[in-house]
Amino acid sequence: MKNKIIPIFVYMFPVFAIILCLFAKETSQVAKNAIYLCLDIVIPSLFPFFVISKVIIPYISLFPCPKIIKRFIERIFYLPYYTVFIILLGFISGYPSGAKMTRDMLDEKLIDSKQASKLLPMANNSSPLFIVGTIGAGLFKSVKLGVFLLIIHWISGLTTAIIIGRLVYGKRNYNSVLNGEERNKEYIKITPATVSLPALIASSIEEAAILCIKVSGYIVFFAVISELLSLLGVFSLLAGFFGLLFTRGSQAALSSEFITAILKGLMEITSGAQAVYNLKNMQLNIQLAVISIIFGFAGFSVHTQIMGIMKGTGCKYRVLFLGKLLHGIIAGILTFLAIGIMPISVQVSGLEVVSGTGLLWTRPIVILVLILSLIINPYRISPPDRKSINKDKD
Repeated sequence: MKNKIIPIFVYMFPVFAIILCLFAKETSQVAKNAIYLCLDIVIPSLFPFFVISKVIIPYISLFPCPKIIKRFIERIFYLPYYTVFIILLGFISGYPSGAKMTRDMLDEKLIDSKQASKLLPMANNSSPLFIVGTIGAGLFKSVKLGVFLLIIHWISGLTTAIIIGRLVYGKRNYNSVLNGEERNKEYIKITPATVSLPALIASSIEEAAILCIKVSGYIVFFAVISELLSLLGVFSLLAGFFGLLFTRGSQAALSSEFITAILKGLMEITSGAQAVYNLKNMQLNIQLAVISIIFGFAGFSVHTQIMGIMKGTGCKYRVLFLGKLLHGIIAGILTFLAIGIMPISVQVSGLEVVSGTGLLWTRPIVILVLILSLIINPYRISPPDRKSINKDKD
């Protein structure tokens, strides 16, 4: 099957190149805006978390925790108790910091591939800065509405984490979870002693810079692909088809625009949220419910970022897909019900959306930091192998 698919992509490449040439102006502008987004928001927010993740993960399982709390966490998520820090940080740091922290834990052998697969949908969530700042204050001109969406996102995320914890590799994997601390006990004692903190920090900075560039590449690629699909009418064609199936007459046009916005959100969350906001004839409660679904699902752009970080680890994409789909569905239902039960009044604050096309003084600084991070003397640190440790001890 794989041998049949590869030639198709080879033959499609000239067609894709011609399409890019035909829409060079539009795709160049979209790519430029995506790069500005990475320089202004994505890299400054992710780079510190990537560095801190690499530094703290080797020591995270040494964190003292009462036995009753350990058992409580393990019986809720069916994961080692110290993974709760990764889950909580995932709600604060945004995509795809949770994947980076999960990968670091897996590299340090603090969790196995099944536990990592489970942790991915739990620890990768939209950041408060994006929901409250970009969507709430920037798009809807209401910080109050942004905070409301953030609370829904957190509640639905924790609910999804509990469900995923029990359904995916649940009780049958529980014994390995309970024995995880004993399995890693010898390794934990050796790790801090064998890796010096300066070398660990240097390695963290280098890895963070490389990973930020990779994440930026995914964002630019999916922004261009999404724009091309929109320009070629693919979104409109699919939306029109589904619209005719479910609606008739005058409602078909509105339904087509609505489905187009959802399809854009499934590809990339920012363009999807903007498309939903631009549906002026749509009720606010439905708009917010759809945006919550988009936040929860995260979009295939984020999915590829996460799986790119986890490449070669044996983690299952289907667990991530089902987990984020469940997160989106729960978030949409909660948003719709919450507004129905206790309606909120939205006051426009008059805030302006920050333009991404001007020259900002932060961009040269971000680029300089990335360059310096890559040209410093690299320290590549691999976690010590247990077999070699046991041989040395013998």
